[in-house]
Amino acid sequence: MTTRPLLTAVLTLALSLQALTQTASRDFEKAGWRACKEAGAPRMAQERGDFSDPGIHVTYYRLRLTLSPSPALLTGDVSAKAACVADSIRTVQFDLSGSMTVDSVLGAGGSLRFSQFLQGFQVQLERTYRKGETLTLDTYYRGVPGATGFGSFMFSSQNGVPWIWTLSEPYGARDWWPCKDDNSDKADSVDMFVTVPAGLKAGSNGTLADTQANVDGTTTFHWSERYPIAVYLVSLAATNYAEIDDWFRYSPSDSMPIVNYVLPQSLSDGVGALAETKSMLRIFSDAYGLYPFIKEKYGHAQFGLGGAMEHQTMTSTTNFAENTISHELAHQWFGDMITCANWPSLWLNEGFAVFSESVFLEKYYGPGAYKAHIEDVMSAAFNATGTLYVQDTSTVATLFDFNRVYAKGAWTLHMLRHVLGDSAFFRSMRAYASDPRFRFKSATTEGFRSVCESVSGKDLGYFFDEWVYGEGYPRYGYRWTSTPTTGGYGVTVTLSQSGSSAATPFFRMPVDIRMVAGTRDTTVTVFHTATGETFTFQVPFPPSDVQIDPDKRILRDVTPPDAILPESYALAQNYPNPFNPGTWLSFSLPHRSDVTLTVYDPLGREIAVLIRGQLEAGTHTVRWGGTDARGYLVASGTYFYRLTAGTYGETRKMMLVR
Repeated sequence: MTTRPLLTAVLTLALSLQALTQTASRDFEKAGWRACKEAGAPRMAQERGDFSDPGIHVTYYRLRLTLSPSPALLTGDVSAKAACVADSIRTVQFDLSGSMTVDSVLGAGGSLRFSQFLQGFQVQLERTYRKGETLTLDTYYRGVPGATGFGSFMFSSQNGVPWIWTLSEPYGARDWWPCKDDNSDKADSVDMFVTVPAGLKAGSNGTLADTQANVDGTTTFHWSERYPIAVYLVSLAATNYAEIDDWFRYSPSDSMPIVNYVLPQSLSDGVGALAETKSMLRIFSDAYGLYPFIKEKYGHAQFGLGGAMEHQTMTSTTNFAENTISHELAHQWFGDMITCANWPSLWLNEGFAVFSESVFLEKYYGPGAYKAHIEDVMSAAFNATGTLYVQDTSTVATLFDFNRVYAKGAWTLHMLRHVLGDSAFFRSMRAYASDPRFRFKSATTEGFRSVCESVSGKDLGYFFDEWVYGEGYPRYGYRWTSTPTTGGYGVTVTLSQSGSSAATPFFRMPVDIRMVAGTRDTTVTVFHTATGETFTFQVPFPPSDVQIDPDKRILRDVTPPDAILPESYALAQNYPNPFNPGTWLSFSLPHRSDVTLTVYDPLGREIAVLIRGQLEAGTHTVRWGGTDARGYLVASGTYFYRLTAGTYGETRKMMLVR
């Protein structure tokens, strides 16, 4: 999900024009995600577990929904076929929001007694069912769905036309239809019959089995999903869509339809942007195995959230930004085909999708695009707080924290790629996607770990303990010496480390050490197990520099040898002062910080932003040439410059004399 789009959902390219384009779209996604999180956080439903029934496994749902936009009303009949998995059951419970009213429940013997509560309802069965038996219940209900999380079910409009759409992640399916809301208990198939006013087109999961014009002027669309699906991925979107169709030719003789429902006013934008979906399908199929829902379709339906959501076989999206489209497509493997078994393991969905953005960029544009994108994600991952495994899943803001779940999740995979090596890593990803324990089912972090260990033959307990269940990142310091030896030079490197969080004081990791002399260099990888550890190497040249993790394979800080870091924040007086035409502004940072340095006039109006971004610890200097944000010279007079870094802020005065 990119309601970073989701948040920031999710980042940069070495830096070519393509890189700048990608960064711009990522910034758009980040802003959208933040807005959604802020709006949704207070309205989060409780996690599944209060009401869903452990005694049954629902194998099939049939939804018959009639949607009336004015006045807003959903009238529904949902049939659920379930297998009894307990020794015996006499009652059955389903999740359903109290904003919906259950009118009746029918079973094999006719009408059944039921009791409705705030988050669901309980049905008294006509008899006791034993393990292995199946039952079918039809629930008739109506109401105006509530809106928890990111919206769940929305009656809205665009250009004066009704616009109805859903986004049920994480706990919102129960807001608009009765279900067993449990990621680890997928239904084998779903049929969606949705009736809408004339002139509207409704999209949903799977294939369009039938379209029926009704005598009352309404239209009923029948969508058939024949792959297993988690209930939060069941979706619908309806308005006066225009359609953009294409084909994914995955073999010389086989093709799969790509079906896009776009707003009429977005048709021209969508035609070009969505064409790239074919390349993404091919790249991800090569990396992870053939697109999972190949017998049905893939496509998009525009909706009104402000980001995007990976609804199975038909992503809902607001924009057609490249990273958004690739992110949601990657979810079809990781999130839809394999769904996180519980919400604390959400990184298995979102971290995988952000990392896959980089995979697409690498294959489509080259290694530089991957490197720039993953380094942009790094800036967000540094700000992650808490463990990657999210213990508190009670609010959207906590669960869908971009820095923590999306960015650090992607970086965990980036680091694992280096730990395993390219071949073993991508073999692990394909093996995970094809493992019968998880394919079209759900998985936990430990399940993914088991696949990686089986494929690579490595014990990865330390890695997952540090990066999934631990907190923070390592901060490296080092010293090195070089002495002539027979046949070359002996280099000794002493590597120290401390964790950025007291919760994880040390990270055992393979660390690249590069020795450089002019155009010559040698890189070796050591396994760092203790602070103050010393490593000795033989190289054929006298090194002029030694670099730690030069290619950024680890989420880390590195302090150069003999660096004397400032002990506190400070903003120095500019020099020269007064000045004409330019002056130098210096400031000190005791550690990596988000920094803004801004120039104001005496009335407090912003003249120019000289720095905005994250900087390493140390002393930094920037020149101001006496120009405004447009590059025009400003008049003589007094100006103020202000530094903000975290909670620190300081302002100084300077004089321009022309």
